[in-house]
Amino acid sequence: MKTGKSLAVWTVTAALLAAAVGCGKGEEQQPPAAAATTGKPETPVTLNMMIAQHSAWPYKQDWPIYKYIKEKTNIDFKVQVPSSDYTTALNLAVSSGDMPDLMIVPSLNVANTNGKSGAFVNFFDHLDKMPNYKKFLEEHPDIKEIVLSPDGKSYYLPHYGLEQQSRRSWLLRDDIFKKHGLTPPATWDEMYTTAKKLKELYPSSYPVVIYDGLTPLTNIAPAFNTWFGNYIDFDKNEWRYGPIEDSFKEMLIVLNKFYKDGLIPPDFMAMKRNQFNDLLAQNKGFMASDYIGAMDEIPVIIKKTPEEFSLDYMVPPKGGPNGKPYNAYGGYLTNGFSVASNSKNKDAALRYLDFLYSPEGIDMATWGKEGETYTVENGKRKFKPEFAGMGDLRTKTGIATYGAHTVVDMKAYEPMNTEKLNKALVQIQQGNEAKLQPRLAFTDAENEVMNLTNTAIKKYMDEQVSKFILGQKKFDEWDAYVAEIKKMGIQKVIDTHKAAYDRAQQFVKKK
Repeated sequence: MKTGKSLAVWTVTAALLAAAVGCGKGEEQQPPAAAATTGKPETPVTLNMMIAQHSAWPYKQDWPIYKYIKEKTNIDFKVQVPSSDYTTALNLAVSSGDMPDLMIVPSLNVANTNGKSGAFVNFFDHLDKMPNYKKFLEEHPDIKEIVLSPDGKSYYLPHYGLEQQSRRSWLLRDDIFKKHGLTPPATWDEMYTTAKKLKELYPSSYPVVIYDGLTPLTNIAPAFNTWFGNYIDFDKNEWRYGPIEDSFKEMLIVLNKFYKDGLIPPDFMAMKRNQFNDLLAQNKGFMASDYIGAMDEIPVIIKKTPEEFSLDYMVPPKGGPNGKPYNAYGGYLTNGFSVASNSKNKDAALRYLDFLYSPEGIDMATWGKEGETYTVENGKRKFKPEFAGMGDLRTKTGIATYGAHTVVDMKAYEPMNTEKLNKALVQIQQGNEAKLQPRLAFTDAENEVMNLTNTAIKKYMDEQVSKFILGQKKFDEWDAYVAEIKKMGIQKVIDTHKAAYDRAQQFVKKK
């Protein structure tokens, strides 16, 4: 697995968006160009919208971002935020036929499944009403590849920009490391030695903090030259299943060693973000796998000053003899927008979404409103001082939250970031990420394989992998575990991924 073109994507992204909205760091204030569909109609419209929310910045009805949107578009929103599982709530709305006008969907696959059934609008049928989105696709062919259904339609509108701060990475308490003269580990063997030293210094600590079940394995596996699931080895152009590879076994052996020696939290499987934050805040955690933007956001959330608490980027430690200093790059956010095909306000919904792809819409979704969220001094824009950082801005205003944006210009937020975070956002793309895995669109027959065979395999795999880490299963049982995965039909799942990938490549070439 090799590092891909993520640095180039970052550079092009910044350049394109800065040019579009004229609001980059240190640039002169430029009014965004008017777009064909952003004219404010005289008749107001209210759209019903279902959104997912982030636990760090839960939806607030009085967020000013929606006031700014109405000022620009004359569109109001009745926002639904399901209190239960979001996917379940979305499925219930679709199956009942009583759908909101537009909604956040959790994945391309969900959008394609409901689009084929007729529940969602095919955006390609309405590009004449969406000139800004059409232009966006023309300027971003990489985006065009990830919005397609198996038959070349599109029921899904992507988010763009926020993936930069959502990159998975390793972080460390650099203040604690400096205090004790510790060096960031370059390998998992070195991380073990460092963690043992920290355990001696802080006996009640768990120096390496992972949480939320097996989710961290997604970011740990690439360092061991494998993957937590199905993946393509780009060097060999070969699809494989990581959890049955010897390198994956090596990773589990290492994690089991950390677990037995009390170097990772005993309840990491059940631990959630608040508990994770508490461990770091209480000097009980010092190296952690999390998203890169957390290095700025966690100190604000736990209300610690830089003198009291500091996080910095850590190059991912290499695992095993064939390890690489890699994080997993997840690419663009999986959540996107869909529009209900039976909406009585379809044109207004399309107009709103197209506005969000216009220069004016990107500008508003990124910055908010002059005098309220930002000021202009000597021709340069900057966010008002009451916003401690991007996370605080999102919490207080709704800027860059689901439902209120599609594209944001990440360069606008650089002055709000610490110097460490801005440096890390560049460094992580210079040899610290595995190449982005394809996002595939499956046919009905392929979905059947994924929903039945793959789901059963994943359930079994998760159970067994957990047992290996927790020491409830011995590693001399590994071969039997691999044999069972093969018996359950993993080759059929691998072949399904290959077929979907090959089809997508042919379709893109035709385009």
